[in-house]
Amino acid sequence: MPFNVVTGRPRGGAARRAAVLLAVLAFIPISARGRLSMPFNAQAPVKHALTVVVEPESGRLTVQDVITRPDGERPPHGVHHFLLNAGLRLTASTPDAAVWRDAARVPALAPLIETAGAPVTAYTVTLAVTDRTITLKYEGELARPRATPADGSSGPAISTDGIALSGQDVWYPVFDHGLVTFSIAARAPASWEVISQGRRTAHRREAAQNLVGWESPEPQDEIYLVGGPLTEYTRDASGVTAMAFLRTPDQALADAYLDATGRYLALYSALLGPYPYKKFAMVENVQETGYGMPSFTLLGSKVIRLPFILTSSYPHEILHNWWGNGVFVDVDGGNWSEGLTAYLADHLMQEQRGLGAEYRRAALQKYADYVAEAKDFPLTQFRARHSPATEAVGYSKALMVFHMVRRELGDDAFLRALRGFFERFRFRRATFADLDRAFAAAAGRPGGSLLAPWIEKAGAPALKVGGVKAFRQGADRYLVTALVEQTQPGAAYRLRVPVAVTLEGREQAYQTTFRLDTKRLGLELPVEGRPLLLDIDPEFDLFRRLDRAELPPALSGLFGAERLLIVLPAGAPEPLREGYRRLADAWKASQPGQTDVVFDEEVKALPDDRAVWLFGWENRFRPAVAASLPDRSASITDTGARLGGRVLVPFNDTALGRATHSAALAVRDPAHSDRALGWLAADRAAALPGLGRKLPHYGKYGYLVFEGDEPINVVKGEWPVGRSPLSALVASPEGETRDVPRARLAPRPALAATDARITR
Repeated sequence: MPFNVVTGRPRGGAARRAAVLLAVLAFIPISARGRLSMPFNAQAPVKHALTVVVEPESGRLTVQDVITRPDGERPPHGVHHFLLNAGLRLTASTPDAAVWRDAARVPALAPLIETAGAPVTAYTVTLAVTDRTITLKYEGELARPRATPADGSSGPAISTDGIALSGQDVWYPVFDHGLVTFSIAARAPASWEVISQGRRTAHRREAAQNLVGWESPEPQDEIYLVGGPLTEYTRDASGVTAMAFLRTPDQALADAYLDATGRYLALYSALLGPYPYKKFAMVENVQETGYGMPSFTLLGSKVIRLPFILTSSYPHEILHNWWGNGVFVDVDGGNWSEGLTAYLADHLMQEQRGLGAEYRRAALQKYADYVAEAKDFPLTQFRARHSPATEAVGYSKALMVFHMVRRELGDDAFLRALRGFFERFRFRRATFADLDRAFAAAAGRPGGSLLAPWIEKAGAPALKVGGVKAFRQGADRYLVTALVEQTQPGAAYRLRVPVAVTLEGREQAYQTTFRLDTKRLGLELPVEGRPLLLDIDPEFDLFRRLDRAELPPALSGLFGAERLLIVLPAGAPEPLREGYRRLADAWKASQPGQTDVVFDEEVKALPDDRAVWLFGWENRFRPAVAASLPDRSASITDTGARLGGRVLVPFNDTALGRATHSAALAVRDPAHSDRALGWLAADRAAALPGLGRKLPHYGKYGYLVFEGDEPINVVKGEWPVGRSPLSALVASPEGETRDVPRARLAPRPALAATDARITR
């Protein structure tokens, strides 16, 4: 993978560095600050007035911070502790502050130190009753041995390339996990721009310096300072300042982002309530990051130039200013922000294109492929994504739960609940329980719960349908009967199940819903017309564990496997054989389950108890893959491959030669349909390291073709899916069935109207 990905720690609130790569190439780099929790005052924000001098050449930072104690119920005088980056030397303090060497004596210091993203020094300071402020002066080069969420690197925090500091760098005194307000007066080289949250209060160049001021009267859960040699572009967007900061001047690129900023701010303000900040800025970062901070986003140079970012990941970044950066996450009750943002951004963009069902099916496939029973956990325990399994729960399951709530409430009540939630918790921390209360109130059930069954326990329902028959009740009236079951272990879920019936001579299906809150239900549906086909949940509206027959074979079935065997080609030339071995060893180290690596000459037959990767054109088991291709137009021979079917990018389906192309695909093991069988082949050993990095992030695809040594993806596609086991032919009263395609389903309006300029 060519991008710098940081997994970070549980989100404390404002560190919504939601990965733009989520919708780019299915990359999900998630970074977040842990909650630095040492009580200073729980009732009100601590105010920081920071004067900062940035010295890029030396990598030094000089800061004066005037900290105003908050008014609150608890007297603020007495002994307090704070943390500061260990690379910064305290040069003056009023009142006097001293190093606190026995941090273990203060129980709350332990989590502070543990969740900091850099080495820290603990200090103690005693406030008299008459003390109103603490003034600290410090300077130095920030210690930063660990990867930090602000820029994804473990290199210097400050260099001539730029600066990117977050609360996890502890570059300002951290007293507690509470919220802060702040002002910053920053001095940097004249060629630099410096950006933080909130509103810019000063911006002038004097001699060789640029003096920049920022202010956030809105409570925040950490303070950011980013910048570098940047060119600024600014535009008014209905009272909000839209900004773009680029490392290389590019008016056309800036205009594209400023246009999109205005449109997305208008979209989400209409849906959820007024945008909570005075500006939104797109800041180009020297590192390839994709992070969303309050009122700005920090994106890498390659990322911002990808042609689809503006219509895929950029709305996700902007929406985080409502969820996560407008209403903060209290992670002790679970991180609800990621799933809600994914639903209202990533899902909405696809829904506007008429692809909502496909998006939901892909989300359910992630859960099916990556979340085994042993890996599952309740949503209330989700903090941040650090593996495909945690992403499948925290994002995919959560967005499906929000989709079910929307279907239960209706669009108007769903949005009304979200608007009320945003208004009530704006610049405050909130939990899943707070969101649940908002939905329950919108449903007219104060004190009830819509989310509890889905967020407080692990697992998912699984459905089965059988015994589908039709009984004539009149000239053109029939009664469709079926047995619908929940087959998951344990208690039944309460479900509102969509159902569609294809009727003879009708272009559009009959659609309705029924309640299923028992493990078995005898379904009866009266219909007008001869019923031919019954489809349960045809548009993937329910969060459930999908049957394998509902899913196309995909690479996620291999990367999510609990047990995996990688079979290397003994007959491959030595450079390739060694390249395959190194790739297998790298995947073995990163695979979540048990992985074994063997050569094909050591195996008599492929096992039936695990997923299998076959490497190489020379692999003697390659014919098993060729025989299992689910698309008749696809083929694999000794000289090349043809991978057609539904190609998801513009590409002429031509023969793909071995000399210049590498390929990877997944099929079903013909003897065991729940097992994945994968094949990866290249004739150029130089392409294998890149394939090893990239392929785990293409899990949704069934087949891929890459070109060259980098390598560059040129074809990606999904295999066709056969008839779902939840789709049953309806037997007539005479016992006859007719195999027909499903009739057209009624079109659904998206949650927000399509803006053609956004979704083109």
